[in-house]
Amino acid sequence: MNVLERAEREISNGNLWRAKEILQDSVGHSGYKIEIYEKLGVVLLQMQDLAEAGKYLFLSGVRKPEYEESIGIFLQKYEGKPHNLFRTFPRSAKLTKISEYPKIVADKLRELGLPEVLKDENGISLVHPDQSNNGRFELIACSSIAFAIVALIILGIVKLLEIVF
Repeated sequence: MNVLERAEREISNGNLWRAKEILQDSVGHSGYKIEIYEKLGVVLLQMQDLAEAGKYLFLSGVRKPEYEESIGIFLQKYEGKPHNLFRTFPRSAKLTKISEYPKIVADKLRELGLPEVLKDENGISLVHPDQSNNGRFELIACSSIAFAIVALIILGIVKLLEIVF
């Protein structure tokens, strides 16, 4: 019995949670299979997890009227942040080039501003969020901690000298 049949059996038995587990496991181990992404999206829709359903339905490339709301919710969460959108994709859906996605997905990723090549020849993601503000924050935080440590060391030396002399 294949993954989709097992998931469908669990759905028929009213075990959406189990169907979700089966499909999520398959997403993690079976590569980028559109029919599994769509089925997982449908299960998540039935569970009322619209944003997560939208992710899998978006990646499936299948568009039906009943999918549009959840796909819209998912995409809206990352509006103006296409790099963050890409980071949410399961590992199996982080393809090397945009052209490897279904046409409707590829067109949307291009429209959002992602580069055509997403991974280098070693499989390392070329898609990184803008970290200029994060780097500045980390520099300020580390500098503050270093300053505090130096100040405490100086205070400790002063107290030690007061005790000795």
